[in-house]
Amino acid sequence: MTLFSLSLALLRPDQVSSPAKAPTIVVSRDHGGIASGQAVIKLNLKHAVSGIKSKKRFCNNDMLEVLLLVQNQYQYLYSDGDTAHLLNMQTYEELTMDINTLEGSKDKLPYLEVNMEVTVQSLEPEPGPLSWRLPTRHTYKVKSLVDRIAKDRGTTYVTGTLENGIQAQIPNFIKPGENLVIDLMWLTYIGRA
Repeated sequence: MTLFSLSLALLRPDQVSSPAKAPTIVVSRDHGGIASGQAVIKLNLKHAVSGIKSKKRFCNNDMLEVLLLVQNQYQYLYSDGDTAHLLNMQTYEELTMDINTLEGSKDKLPYLEVNMEVTVQSLEPEPGPLSWRLPTRHTYKVKSLVDRIAKDRGTTYVTGTLENGIQAQIPNFIKPGENLVIDLMWLTYIGRA
């Protein structure tokens, strides 16, 4: 599973390493001073599957195994139970992924739409697909709005229902039938489409 070994001084963010045989993504790297007469490097890591963050300290001359993380674009087809069915648009092969491997938790499942492009992260050559994530932004159509009672000055947010049934906070100047862009990382309104 190891692609190559690399000195910590050359390790970059977004590379995948495997300390303790668990694939982790390097989020950031800091030089943390001196311990026992050697330079210390602090790595902020994120587990490639669960997304759990951790911090580890290493000596400057330590070596880490580096793995090849591949990100491919897939198209979401449908879900059945705890399985999502995705289609690779280059090879037209269907891939099934566990719903629990969706980055950002199950809270983002309602934002999935048929034919939405998603990114699948996999380690090559094995163990294969690890996780998948929604795009950073997506366009949705507003179905209805809840009228606000008070007439405030400036932009206020009201609860709106999107065509897929999601309720979101959107500015009061948006009307039913309009398209808007939602940031899927923070699940917030960005602007009109």
